[in-house]
Parts: sequence; C-alpha cells; structure tokens
Amino acid sequence: MKEYQYSIDIPHSAQRVWALMNDYDKWPEFAKPMVTGINVVKAGDEKGNGLVRQVKYKLPIGLSGSSRETIYDVEPGVGYTYSDTNATVGTVGKLRLQELGPNSTRLHFEERIQLKWPFSWLESRVQKFIAQYNRKTMLNMSKWLTEHPDY
Repeated sequence: MKEYQYSIDIPHSAQRVWALMNDYDKWPEFAKPMVTGINVVKAGDEKGNGLVRQVKYKLPIGLSGSSRETIYDVEPGVGYTYSDTNATVGTVGKLRLQELGPNSTRLHFEERIQLKWPFSWLESRVQKFIAQYNRKTMLNMSKWLTEHPDY
C-alpha cells in the first residue's frame, strides 16, 4: 500500500472551493489532464454521504482507469472521505479545507492506494503518477476559480 499527502494554499474562500469541488459538471474544465470524465451514479443524502461517482482517469504509459468512489464522513464546507474497492485497486482518500481567511484556504489531501495482483508490481509508479496529477488538479481548481470570479 502506498500513501501520500500534501497541503496547498488556495487564494479563495473555502465556500467557493467547496462549491466547485462538488460541481461535477465543472470537473472536466479544471481536472484535466488527469480526469477524463466523471458521472454521479447515485446521489447522496442532504450532506452528500453515500454519493457514488464514477471517475475516469489516465494512467502512466498510455493506460486509462476508472474508479467508483463512495463519499462519506461529509462535513459540508470542510471535507469528506472517499473510497473505491474494485478488482484491481483499493483507494481511500480524504480531503479537508481549512479556512485561513476570507479569501484564503488550505486544502489538505491524503490518499492510500493498493493495487491488487497482478498490478501490484506497478503500485509505486502508479502512486507517484496519481500524486503528481492530483496535486496538479487541485492547483488547476484554484486557477479556474481565479479565472471565474463570479462563480
């Protein structure tokens, strides 16, 4: 199992960051090149617990993958946990927002990835790739919010 985590400061309010993170129709605009598609398969409760999303993404050496992520432990405006367990990969991630000021938020992200046999020998390489592109996605989200001040 491989784990990684990071925190980045974003010059936007936690409210705006939270709204965009939960606007799945906008993901293709800021989550590229990693995420190639996302669909909500099942709506969650009033907080978002139980939401299931199908995420399609690119992987190293021209491969692609998908995950069916279930969202839980939702604290609206603050964060959530997601997990995916399928035939080839097990993933658990946590995302938290820490409001630093009216237009300043620290985004905390952590993820554990475990590839299953026969893909486990690729785990280190895949984890590094995913970590790099997940961080880039979060930076792109900040850039998107800067470019769309009325959002």
